[in-house]
Amino acid sequence: MNEIYKKINELSGNKYVDCRFPDVKFGDGIAVVTVYYDGERFDPTGKASELSTLLEKICRLNGSIRLVLEKCEQTENSVVDAVKRFTQKFPFVAGAAERVKATSPTCVVIPMHEGMKALASDDYIPRLTEYLKNRFVHPIEIKIEAVELNAFDPEPEPKQERKTYAIEHAEPVIGDLSGGEALSAACVDGNYEGITVCGVLTMATDMISKGTGASRQKRYEKFLLYDGEHTQQCRYFPNDKTAVSDCNLLNTPVVVFGNSLLERGRTGEATLTVKAISKIVSGGPSAVNPIDPPSEYKTVFPKPYEEYVQASLFSIDEKTPDNLKGTFVAFDFETTGLSIHQDSPTELGAVKIVDGEITEVFHTLIDPKRPIPDVVVQKTGITDEMVKGQPTFEDVLPDFYKFSYGAALVGHNISFDFPFLIKFGNRIGYCFGDRRTFDTLGMAPRALPGIDVLTLDSVLGRLNLVNDNAHRALSDATATAKAFIAMCKLLSK
Repeated sequence: MNEIYKKINELSGNKYVDCRFPDVKFGDGIAVVTVYYDGERFDPTGKASELSTLLEKICRLNGSIRLVLEKCEQTENSVVDAVKRFTQKFPFVAGAAERVKATSPTCVVIPMHEGMKALASDDYIPRLTEYLKNRFVHPIEIKIEAVELNAFDPEPEPKQERKTYAIEHAEPVIGDLSGGEALSAACVDGNYEGITVCGVLTMATDMISKGTGASRQKRYEKFLLYDGEHTQQCRYFPNDKTAVSDCNLLNTPVVVFGNSLLERGRTGEATLTVKAISKIVSGGPSAVNPIDPPSEYKTVFPKPYEEYVQASLFSIDEKTPDNLKGTFVAFDFETTGLSIHQDSPTELGAVKIVDGEITEVFHTLIDPKRPIPDVVVQKTGITDEMVKGQPTFEDVLPDFYKFSYGAALVGHNISFDFPFLIKFGNRIGYCFGDRRTFDTLGMAPRALPGIDVLTLDSVLGRLNLVNDNAHRALSDATATAKAFIAMCKLLSK
């Protein structure tokens, strides 16, 4: 793009020296050219036509040109953000991304050890220099700060300071568990046998192991304990008729007894296998109390659900089974990674189901305020450029709280998505802990006997349904809703 910049100024008598041309995209016979300009030294009024003419003359494109003029905000933060996003795409220097700093809007400092600097000097640094020239009006000096090799060792998952509660009184619900000292749910970080843990219980969800026959299928329940914004994954295998989901414990402080085991998946996260549960009468953590939803939407506005095939797939002439009566919201997140501690959502999609019929959709991209790793971009198609300038999760949550208020929540492997609602919801006072939850992953072995693969695509295949755009939040949420409706109808029979 610098060659275009030079040629335009040659032909115009340097009228556009305070502009930059950072990006051009082609599609459907149109070239979309982004133009950044210095708002203090350049007035864009009336310039679009002349610029388009110059670009057509220089580039000799077969299609038309559309200009996007944006005021260039060159601040320390914007420079650091640009360098971080660029650096994250180079594996051998990616470790430096989070340590980049700016001493001024025209000087950026990148820490590197000698080996990293040697690799970067021939490729990364020249390409970053060119990238910044194309993006910012004022020249930016790149300084390399020498650091030791071990400065880039991965940081461990954050661990909470060990915290215990004195449980003065407890009311047994499952098993015989009285009061005493209990570890906070935020602090279970390893393999322990016979530990007592307390937290607020949420996400009690019925599950069943995959396979055919009573010898292979085993019923269990998943639930979360939260203490503040931190959650602890739990599971319970009923050995009698008592089920956690039947005990009216949602959003209730409890103390539990069991064994914890570090498992694969989210880095550093343990699952607690619970043997006994008691309500906390006094002492222990406090629940987040439900509040009324906002009176109006401010950031994300739901839209009516429109799909021609819905009427034929889920005929309104059918009698709605009891397990589909009421309101449900199926939702899905795309995130920057698998860690509830370090990652953030990049997209939220949700659909509302009322008495077995999909009625509304809710969808938004989300700015995670951090670079999206390449492996995630390849899976989801969501790039840093797509989420830049989108609302933050804290901006989106009030609208999602309103959209889902009073509804049960549905997800496929909901134990991945639901902790994000607890973590970020608790921060700003929105209670999701009192919601009933359903997991289509857990429903599938009962509704589809013999199924061995429990991915969403596998479940949809058994139901003769299709996910048009897998690994995008709204498409996954819609597919989950359809699977939920179809399996509820099968289970009702």
